[in-house]
This record gives sequence, structure tokens and C-alpha cells, in this order.
Amino acid sequence: MVKIDASKVKKWTVLEMDGQLFVVLDLSFMQMQQRQGSYTYKVRNLATNGVQNVTVKSWITLDQAEISTQNAVYLYNTGDTYSFMENDTWEIHEIQADTIEDITGYLKDNLDVYLQIYNGNVINVILPSTITYVIKDTVPGIKWNRAQSGTKPATLETGMEIQVPLHKEIGDTVTLNTLTGGVS
Repeated sequence: MVKIDASKVKKWTVLEMDGQLFVVLDLSFMQMQQRQGSYTYKVRNLATNGVQNVTVKSWITLDQAEISTQNAVYLYNTGDTYSFMENDTWEIHEIQADTIEDITGYLKDNLDVYLQIYNGNVINVILPSTITYVIKDTVPGIKWNRAQSGTKPATLETGMEIQVPLHKEIGDTVTLNTLTGGVS
């Protein structure tokens, strides 16, 4: 375990608390008059996927989990498991769908990702910040309607449904921001 000051914790840091791993989703600092400040971390339990808030005093040191990050590629899914291959070692990792359910809609064949590995187990998959997809289904667009700010529903090649600009048609490409889920 690596010790880390509460003030050095950043978003996506993986902490070990009470024998469980938590990834920091958001953080804030609060200081009352003439008192020591405290940090509030919004964390997700990597075992249960539960989200909670944890408040610690600013002088506390926490245990940061020793996570290795490996470059990998998404291969395929078979029902409730998703297969990834490390680029360096060609090792195949099978990950249960409920572990990565928040990103499964973004996964397409041969997508380059990063795997976070702790004690030989994959605990998280990090997507690229933007990914380009082909629109497979949408309602007909309005040809010259590029100035309007409206959107319409569309289904991507992965089966994920999103909102796209009115002028987009079937077969067009769209780039998604994986952090916000919006079209960039």
C-alpha cells in the first residue's frame, strides 16, 4: 500500500478503505471558520458498484491501492462476459458485464482501452475520451437544418441509443465524448 495525503487525492484515484477498493468519482473541500478543513469524496465501491460519500479531515493519510494500468483491446462479448486482450502480453481477460455495465454501450470491436489491474484482477476499464461510431438507425433528417439546435434519437452500431443533431442520417458518423456521453 502507498500512503497518500487527503489533499493529494484526485479524481479516479483508487483508495483502499476497510479492506475494500473505492474509486474517487468527485471531490470537494470545505473549511469552516478557524477550523481544519475536510475533504468529501464521492466514491464508488469497485466490488458492489455502490456510490457513497466519504468525509475525511485534511491531515489524514489514506491508503492508495497499487493499480497497474495496461494497454488492451476489446475483442468481443459472449452474453454476460466481455473479452479484452493486453497488447503487451496477449493475455485475455474475461470481465463480467455487471462489473462494467456503465460502459458496455461504448464498446465496439478492436477498441483500444486501458485495463486497471489489482492483484491480478481487472477492476476497471478506461475508455478513450472520444470514440467515433456509425449511425445504424434514426428517423429521417431535415437536409438543410444545420443551424437548428434540435436533436433526434439515433441507434449506433453498438446498439446504444443517443441524441444526434437533426441533419444526421443513417450511415453518418458521430463522435461521442465518453466522459459526458454527449456528441462532441
